[in-house]
Amino acid sequence: MKLNDEEKILLRKIKDLVNKSEKTFCVIYSNFLTPAEQMFLMGERDFSGMIGFSGGYEEAERRVCRVCTNEYNSDEGVPIVLYSVRATDKNAVLSHRDVLGALMGLGIKREMTGDIIANENKAQFFCHKSVSEFVKMNLNKIGRYSVELSESEFSEMAEVPKKLININVSSMRLDSVVGESFGVSRTKAAECIKKGMVFVNWQVCIDVSREIKAGDKISLHGKGKICVSGISGMSKKGRLFVDILKYV
Repeated sequence: MKLNDEEKILLRKIKDLVNKSEKTFCVIYSNFLTPAEQMFLMGERDFSGMIGFSGGYEEAERRVCRVCTNEYNSDEGVPIVLYSVRATDKNAVLSHRDVLGALMGLGIKREMTGDIIANENKAQFFCHKSVSEFVKMNLNKIGRYSVELSESEFSEMAEVPKKLININVSSMRLDSVVGESFGVSRTKAAECIKKGMVFVNWQVCIDVSREIKAGDKISLHGKGKICVSGISGMSKKGRLFVDILKYV
């Protein structure tokens, strides 16, 4: 399969880390990678047994790549810091976009930040240790709100907010599941899929008839993300009842 430019660059970066690990006899970590980048690397046989991923908690999407070329390599630990932030205004509402915008406003590149979990007037986010002190010294406002920042243990990571919903579909086709899960018509769902606005397991999918199964994660640009839990029943007319975890 022909690689695109982004994949070629990523391969070179990880190969450089492998070489560095071999020369220094140390475990080496990358910056944060997207889920699609992680899936791509996991499919590369050249790195088999040498790489792993960590994002600070089990459900993490953005994770750093851990490169270890020898079982005797020394490891100083994953270079990730978890920060908790709270707006001083109790009526403030902090969104994922607000937090990310504030970090990028400081000049922090996206690859230096991990997952961001926002909930009302507080939020938590992971960042690379190399920029953590800079963030600690400079992040005092998010949007128009003044905030207080503190470092937290990974065990203090809040649960990702989501709710369980049940949808009724004629089949497990992607357009049916997207339409019912995100509250749009099947025709509109099909249009979004064909435009490349729908991701299945973090990869763009333009196949409206793709069969969706339990465990699949689907996101629709501008509408959010869901995880398919599974089929919970069937109506007398053969329609399927499907349990969906919707991220809120």
